[in-house]
Amino acid sequence: MPVTTGKTGEAFMMRVVLISGHDGASDRKTGFHFWAEILARRGVDVNFVTVGSSPISLLKKHAKPLKKPFNTWAPIGERIHKYTWMPIFHPLNFSKKVLNYITWPLFLLYPFLMPRKLLEPLRSASIFIIENGAGPLLVPRLAKLCPKARFIYNSSDRPGVVKFHPIIAQSEKAAIPYFDLIRVNSSAMASDFPPDAPVRYVPQAIDKSLFDFDYPNPYEGPRNIISVGDMLFDAPVIEQMANAYPDWTFHLFGKGARLTKPFDNVREYGEFPFKQLIPYIKFADIGLAPYFPAPQASYLSQSSLKLVQYTYCQLPVVAPDFVKGQPHIHTYDPKIGERSVLDALQRAMDYDRSSIDRNSVLNWNDVIDRMIEYASNKPINQAKRA
Repeated sequence: MPVTTGKTGEAFMMRVVLISGHDGASDRKTGFHFWAEILARRGVDVNFVTVGSSPISLLKKHAKPLKKPFNTWAPIGERIHKYTWMPIFHPLNFSKKVLNYITWPLFLLYPFLMPRKLLEPLRSASIFIIENGAGPLLVPRLAKLCPKARFIYNSSDRPGVVKFHPIIAQSEKAAIPYFDLIRVNSSAMASDFPPDAPVRYVPQAIDKSLFDFDYPNPYEGPRNIISVGDMLFDAPVIEQMANAYPDWTFHLFGKGARLTKPFDNVREYGEFPFKQLIPYIKFADIGLAPYFPAPQASYLSQSSLKLVQYTYCQLPVVAPDFVKGQPHIHTYDPKIGERSVLDALQRAMDYDRSSIDRNSVLNWNDVIDRMIEYASNKPINQAKRA
């Protein structure tokens, strides 16, 4: 098994635990899935633990697509095993202050619901990489279980934007002393943490080999506009565009990427396997990031994975004005409305795609290497893990 040595001279055997809200075998790929595959190819044993769900969450309208089996370890690839944890409850946001206040003491018990069957294989872990969400609630208990392990926090979204239960934001603050690295994928998020916290900005990335593959064109005709994902999805913006440009076809990917009424030039695909989605991105003419304006959402200009994918495929982008920073991103002012939206779309249509610089786009290998290097160079706070 591989050995990693930091500048502190400390060497450790590699078993990496990834704790995420996503299913380890999901068709929808996030950075965690790519990291699991990269590490496994390097000979690292990977445990992919899915948290933040319970039986009640499966009844929600837009429930996460979790795959059975639940509450048991299952192989999903060479050297990769997943455990989809489904306890009797999890910290669910009720969107009502009174209910969130009443359930706070109950949700403090969440870490103690972790069963022995889940915990035993984790005792030999050398690194934990934890996604924001329910994961930080588990960190103090996991740190006591694995006092010599490194803990990396992948802070990819602000709790207020994603609308977690308020205990999540509190648990994030409480877990900061346990982290050897807090990786943010937007430099704007660095200020969300105390000045002495081990925060490093490491940008989003893609698997370039997947995007460089020679795919056939999936589109039947020309003039195709794509929207990937459903986070803060602003359906009226798409409807304005589709109504104004009937000779363009709009392709919407994402479980919640739905319009309020049908359009002849709009295709809704729902959740779509990632590898099948790539050619749709590559052969599109324009990429949309139709985020609904939300407080503190400006970090999405750097953290949005679809923006990185669009950039690598040299797509002009249309997005609201809090998503900016690159010349090929054409923004509109949501306060002005349709006139601004259509002006941004026209500018994207006229933009020279060949001028889009994609040299700054990282590979997922670069991200995982930087994270492990940064985390291994910080002495472990043993006092917190006693």
